[in-house]
Amino acid sequence: MASQAFHARTGSLVTLSNGNRTAQRNHPTQEFNNGMVVSRDPLRDNELFQVIIDKKVNSWSGSIEIGVTTQDPSLMEFPTSATGLREGAWIMSGCSILRDGRSTLDEYGFDLDQLNQGDRIGLQRTSAGDLHIYINGIDQGCAAKSLPSVVFAVIDMYGKCAQVSIVNQDQRAFILPIENGVEEEIESCQHSSSNEVLRFHERCGSLIKLSNNNRTAERRRPLDEFNNGVVMTNRPLRDNELFEIRIDKLVDKWSGSIEMGITTYNPAVIDFPATMTNMRSGTIMMSGCGILTNGKGTRREYGEFNLDELTEGDYIGLMRKSNSTLHYYINGLDQGVASSRTPPTVYGVVDLYGMTVKATITDRDTLSPVYERLERRSTPYLECNGEDADEILFHSNCGAHAMVINSGRTALRPHALDDFNNGVILTNRPLKNNEMFEVRLDEMVDKWAGSIEIGVTTHSSRDLEFPSTMTNIRSGTWMMTGNGIMHNGTTVIDDYGQNLDRLGVGDRVGVMRKEDGSLHFYVNGVDQGAGAYNVPETLFAVIDLYGQAARASIVNSRDSLATIDNNPDSARNCFPRNSSNSSNTAESNDLRFHHLHGANAMITNNGYTACRPNATGEFNDAIVMSNRPLHTDELFEVVIEKMVDRWSGSIEAGVTAIRPEDLDFPNTMTDIDYNTWMLSGSAVMQDGTTIKNGYSLDLDTLTANSRIGMIRMSDGTLHYHVDGNDMGVACTDVPDGVFAVIDLYGQCSQVRILPSTGPDNHAMANGNVSLSERTPHSVSSGVLHKFHQFCGKNITIKNNSCTACRIRSFNHGITFSSRPLKSGELFEVKVEQVSKQWSGSIQIGLTTFLPSELLPINSLPAAALEFPSKVTWLMQGSEIKENGITLKENYGTTLDRLEVGNHVGVRRCADDTMHIVINGDDKGIAATGIPKGVYAVVDLYGTTECVSITSSAVELPYSSRPPSIASDLSDEITEEVNGTLESVPCDPICIEFQENHGKNIQLRNGNLTACRTASYNQGVVVSSKPLPKCHLFQVSIDKINSRWTSSLQIGILGISPEKLNFPPTASSIKKSSWVIQNDSVFHNGVKVEENIGPNLDSLQIGHTVGIKIDEDNCLHIYINGVDQGIVAKNIPSVCFAVVDLYGQCEQVTIVNDDGSMAASLPVEEREKHDIEDGKKESICSTPAPSEGSVVRNCEYQNRCLRFKAMIGLPDGYFDTDPKVNACYCETCHKMRGDEAYYKRGQPAKDYAVPFGWCRLALRIAPRSHLLNVFKEWHTAYHGTKVGHIRRILDKGQLVITDNTVMLTGSSTTNLQSGFHDNRTNKNCDQNQVCLSPTVRYAGHELFAHPYKYKDPKTRTWHAAKVAFQVCIKPGSYKCGPPSIEVNEPIDPLFSNSEIEWSTKEAGATVLQALLIKID
Repeated sequence: MASQAFHARTGSLVTLSNGNRTAQRNHPTQEFNNGMVVSRDPLRDNELFQVIIDKKVNSWSGSIEIGVTTQDPSLMEFPTSATGLREGAWIMSGCSILRDGRSTLDEYGFDLDQLNQGDRIGLQRTSAGDLHIYINGIDQGCAAKSLPSVVFAVIDMYGKCAQVSIVNQDQRAFILPIENGVEEEIESCQHSSSNEVLRFHERCGSLIKLSNNNRTAERRRPLDEFNNGVVMTNRPLRDNELFEIRIDKLVDKWSGSIEMGITTYNPAVIDFPATMTNMRSGTIMMSGCGILTNGKGTRREYGEFNLDELTEGDYIGLMRKSNSTLHYYINGLDQGVASSRTPPTVYGVVDLYGMTVKATITDRDTLSPVYERLERRSTPYLECNGEDADEILFHSNCGAHAMVINSGRTALRPHALDDFNNGVILTNRPLKNNEMFEVRLDEMVDKWAGSIEIGVTTHSSRDLEFPSTMTNIRSGTWMMTGNGIMHNGTTVIDDYGQNLDRLGVGDRVGVMRKEDGSLHFYVNGVDQGAGAYNVPETLFAVIDLYGQAARASIVNSRDSLATIDNNPDSARNCFPRNSSNSSNTAESNDLRFHHLHGANAMITNNGYTACRPNATGEFNDAIVMSNRPLHTDELFEVVIEKMVDRWSGSIEAGVTAIRPEDLDFPNTMTDIDYNTWMLSGSAVMQDGTTIKNGYSLDLDTLTANSRIGMIRMSDGTLHYHVDGNDMGVACTDVPDGVFAVIDLYGQCSQVRILPSTGPDNHAMANGNVSLSERTPHSVSSGVLHKFHQFCGKNITIKNNSCTACRIRSFNHGITFSSRPLKSGELFEVKVEQVSKQWSGSIQIGLTTFLPSELLPINSLPAAALEFPSKVTWLMQGSEIKENGITLKENYGTTLDRLEVGNHVGVRRCADDTMHIVINGDDKGIAATGIPKGVYAVVDLYGTTECVSITSSAVELPYSSRPPSIASDLSDEITEEVNGTLESVPCDPICIEFQENHGKNIQLRNGNLTACRTASYNQGVVVSSKPLPKCHLFQVSIDKINSRWTSSLQIGILGISPEKLNFPPTASSIKKSSWVIQNDSVFHNGVKVEENIGPNLDSLQIGHTVGIKIDEDNCLHIYINGVDQGIVAKNIPSVCFAVVDLYGQCEQVTIVNDDGSMAASLPVEEREKHDIEDGKKESICSTPAPSEGSVVRNCEYQNRCLRFKAMIGLPDGYFDTDPKVNACYCETCHKMRGDEAYYKRGQPAKDYAVPFGWCRLALRIAPRSHLLNVFKEWHTAYHGTKVGHIRRILDKGQLVITDNTVMLTGSSTTNLQSGFHDNRTNKNCDQNQVCLSPTVRYAGHELFAHPYKYKDPKTRTWHAAKVAFQVCIKPGSYKCGPPSIEVNEPIDPLFSNSEIEWSTKEAGATVLQALLIKID
């Protein structure tokens, strides 16, 4: 069978290589189309034609398209995109199937726009004439039928897709060793008669030491010398031969790092220079992020990586192609053409410069990176290290700091006290469905933060380039880290399950892929729920021995699997295999969300939580339903946990008689036209039609922490509840057996089910004691209390923080309430599990100790009676004790006799007394003089191993993050951090920098000034104290060095900095951090938001930058004392300021709120080497932007953007780069320093800047660029109605029609302007488009009609006007007087006699921007 290949005729921007099996789109960041390729031969029946995505760019929307065509590629005319094919073409674009450009299937298969680099996509024409699409080997079903017998495969590298390669199914070269392959490019590498392996030449730089058979080079005296480290290959490079090295060792003392390239000099005769960039002939080097030819910079910005930022374990390679082009490869990724003309005979050269000390040549000297990536994805994993193929073991290939012992059953980090990462280990074979991979922690160290991470990956140990931590992998990887889930390096679930960082020696953690494609994680055998869905089948398990985790061993997988299969508790956490079971669950089952839901929804927390993960990118398709029908008079209630301030509309709630299995989930539930009752806003809707307006509850007004519930009464009426209050009858005649429905629409992004109340929930398990007899705060009256996340080391908190279990030993079981108790509030627990092997029992009471996740876990004593300094009142047995001293004997029934099902609680009463309540019986005063702000403390000691909370909060519970101090507490309440008490006033306080800081930092001026003494990083400093709320923490920039790029970073840190091991930059801190870098926000090392407004890289000497946490736990950033707005929400109550003196910023000083300095600042010295090499390092620097480029996050602009979103204008009309938008409000205008008028066009003509308006740039058609309209045409403005915007945008220009444009004429009242002109303008034709060079005239309310609306965020009324900024062709218009009567000049620069421009020439205007003004 002949091999598959692309046809030689392609789209105009396509280049073919690799025997026409690889196609790439030229200039992928500048052009998005003309990237179509077609198969060389027609498809055979049942033949799979498959490609792999080699490269993607993020410049565009849309991605790869695939399909078939009946046209012969030798004769066809290639359109700009595959969807333009006609005369018999079937194309899949996104998730739609188009035939000859028209959609035949709107929802088919996986969305192609979501595919990542390394994913495979293929198609097949069956012998029956059906078209099937395959994604990563999975058949997406029939896409089309009755295809002709002769069709060609079509691939369109559109938008983000920049390069693809064919994955040949008929060649063994992809699955056999290299020597058996027949790949053309590999054979081309063998044209040289020499088979000598690449090594370093024995002649080298004066400080180089060679080892490993001359394949490893190391620079001697790396702390004393930074150069003389040049090494070259032992022979010239062959065409298409990959020369690649791995960085083995770095030091932090110097600036600059490894450099690599080619040279025509023979290493046997060359006089080796100190650094290879000194060579002035025959040499091409990559240094930093630039290319130097003969010592001079020829490309300032090349590729996607900076060599100075690579770390140990990274790979750098180069290849001279047969067409004389030079390519570099970073970690296997082709960086493109570095030089187009290279000599035929060149040697590889490496300069171990600056930070780089040691490097080794890899074995991949003849394997193309493209083929290697193909082999990774296509080759079944065949090796099992010689062990039984059925037994799962660790693979011997592992991270640089890891080691596998004990016949592959144990992995360890031998030097765990010296390093904290590079401990990644994978399994020797993929996991089977429903197979548990579980490891036990054998050894831990206390030096580092973080601990073991576990997950799965599509990569195998044989082809993975092991990263420093597995969460750095950007493809095919799912990891549980801490208590969150990360997919391809991005956090997808923040609060998933038990926190892995709190595990100890002996704890077990596991992972399993279920048959339904869901991924589950296990902690000590307990299923934490589904962490991901639709994961591929072939997955290797992976653990990362990170931080504290030093050694782990595999637990027998067969035993683990049997345990899970036979455990009814774990079975409840799995999705039912028979979908009908989910709708007919026994009535006693808890209410949860059904596993079937809308496309953009996700169910977590064992079915209790529903969220819309991409809440800022999608606003609908997130319907969730209850897992069973509601009982009569049963309340289904949820609490809104998260909202986003982006969309209009919010949560919608109701009931439906449609079973989840029978529902084809729509975009929004109000689209259903049968058996459905919904509340949307304040409108009650039945079957998609409004039956009642103005219901007493408006869902769009709810905020985070609001509770919304619905209940079908026995009389068939549907009632809604908000925060426990019945809002009355919404509708009648609702049938029995309806399912609850929640639509996570618009602003609402996450809800959690609260414990249901109904006829089955009014009695407790203990005896016949009713709930009302036990406590006035019943479950139905509020939300359950929660346990604090800070607890004893033997405690696990689960079930949404409502259950605490002691997992080992008899002590270290202290738990706390999640927040201080209020007066009269009962905190009560039920005993769930006891063990008679121990003596003693549960202890309960109150404490002045303030739990905080900032405190180390070992700061808690083994028992609650042992609190050293904080006053604690406890009931132990039948005694009441204060700090271990007995206050009362025989107080009440002894706690040592409590059994499973018994209840015990504690209450602080208004008279400052403590009461203990046992099984609903208040035992009276236990202690007096109890201060306000105390926490409940429960010690799971001795026989008591597990308890769950049964009491409810008086008000809505706090979030799970460390609680803030309640506003009604006494002023004496203070927070305990790091063993010292710090008060939290709102007045300014003196804060210094912490003594623990980055290695290049020196503190001065009483720790108020920080300066970076070397390099460009390792400059992180942290405040010495936590930031009080409302306190503005500011620093002033004292010194800037323009030789570097980027600048200061600032943010907050939610963990104690005293023992923190600081990374090179603040933005890479992985735990509890929010850092602003440039104009982006990083959370735990991952970028979560861009274009926030101010660009910190633009700050200059004397500028101040600061942060403040407001009362709502929102983080604000300040520039020069001006609040730039909120950049992050849900910030921990206790956090420290963090500042990174990165890049250009070399010195800062803490300043007061008024901007005053603490002291004058001396000028520090710089490292001699940094000065000497200044010219070389400045290759990658860019001039600092001007001061005027610091733009605030303008609320007026945000208001205009909300208006634009509210009126529903498609984003496709607007430029995707927000930087081209501009706000011309008074503040933004002053900060930019705009002129009032500018000139444009040929000949040049004035136009006025639209002060008071917000400019939203439109997407410009290519025709406009060809006509050079932005330089040669004039600029003008055109006012219009809000209702006419869409019609103008659809046409793409101001068209001459009565309904869409402003007209001129005699005594005319028209639809656009709505005014009556009493003058007679004989010079004006009917149907002329009218414009003006000033928006003062074009924006007049007679042209731009005010549109009244209600702001969706502030709920206030405003009047909006709109206009267009347009380019108008010179000579196509006439200037004349205004069409309205005016008695004074409209604009001081323009005469009233020429204020109005008119044209009737079609195509004379080009839309440039939409202008919005809000009064």
